[in-house]
Amino acid sequence: MGVACARELALRGAAVTVLERDRIGRGCSYGNAGWLTPSLASPLPNPAMLPKAMQWMFNPESPLYIQPRLDPSYLRWLAGFLLSTRKAKYERGTEALVELCRASVDLWEEVAKRAPGSFGFERHGLLAVYEKAESFEAARSSVDFVARRGIRWERWTADEVREREPAIVGKQVGGYFYPDDAHCEPYRAVTTLAAEARAAGVTFVEGAEVFGISGSGAGPRMLKTTRGDVKVDRLVVATGPWSEQLGTMLGVRLPVLGAKGYSLLLPRANPHPTRSIYLIERKVAVNPHADALRIAGTLEIVRNDFSINARRVDVILRGAKAMLNLGDSPVVRETWRGLRPCTPDGMPLIGRARGGGEVWLATGHQMTGLKTATGTGLLLAQLMSGETPRFDPEPFRADRY
Repeated sequence: MGVACARELALRGAAVTVLERDRIGRGCSYGNAGWLTPSLASPLPNPAMLPKAMQWMFNPESPLYIQPRLDPSYLRWLAGFLLSTRKAKYERGTEALVELCRASVDLWEEVAKRAPGSFGFERHGLLAVYEKAESFEAARSSVDFVARRGIRWERWTADEVREREPAIVGKQVGGYFYPDDAHCEPYRAVTTLAAEARAAGVTFVEGAEVFGISGSGAGPRMLKTTRGDVKVDRLVVATGPWSEQLGTMLGVRLPVLGAKGYSLLLPRANPHPTRSIYLIERKVAVNPHADALRIAGTLEIVRNDFSINARRVDVILRGAKAMLNLGDSPVVRETWRGLRPCTPDGMPLIGRARGGGEVWLATGHQMTGLKTATGTGLLLAQLMSGETPRFDPEPFRADRY
């Protein structure tokens, strides 16, 4: 997110320095599913999920886990999450995210055209596969909803799934195919965008963790970092799950919690998928890279807990093995976990922070970060430059908390 914002601001003539606490691209974008899928752009608080959430909370192998805590700010976040599962609120958020994501995928495609083959961008669509007839039929209302927002789709029978995507070998009843969706290799996507940002004049300082901020109002601020003090006139907070801490330093409430997800990198499958695949009932994402297969899943709302739950990792692998031909003992090249930054209402914070001054936000994108990064960078740069924004900024208002 920070790289996308920096690039767009630099293209408008701003002198931009990115302070990266680790290394560029090594955050949540390093190992996420790599999906660029407007068909699945929606807020996390889904009203359809609410009846299942209480059951899932007590099941160690469920797709959703909410870590129990008595921390008042954590409980306040959970209360906001539950209130955001109202249908009308969810649909308004989905509409805005679909628009942002569609434009972002087009912008990612432009990056791919400028640097062919650099990050494995392919627009081969996404296939959502269903194993239960009732869930296949129940999904039709959601499909129709995104279709009214311009998302093309096709309904495939079980025979059509087997014929058109031979990688699916498990029992299933059919699927919905979204032909305009895309996928990429996420880490390489960020490094490719960073190369463009550098060419536009952006300076990157890695290993620069901010631990103190002085100054307020419209004046400049001094950032105390592990790489020395940095004076800034305008500050963009694009710090993912660390946003809450930065907000405390700035005196701004940023209710952004980390939601942990896992991904596993395996050798190519036989046959190898030709497109992104979503195993609906198992909540497992499948992304075919040129020389590997990435599978991802689970959502653990845990704040900033980076521990690895081997049991939940195994659930992802078992889910993929049940539907794809991975062999009895597939070799896992890499096990990765990362934290998605989540707001209570599941909508990103894009724009000027509460309280005025020159603090701007681009954070809280939950599971839509990669797929909406380029559009977010564009929107934020337009707002900061006083341009007419390409998208309606209201659903993403950064001062709503």
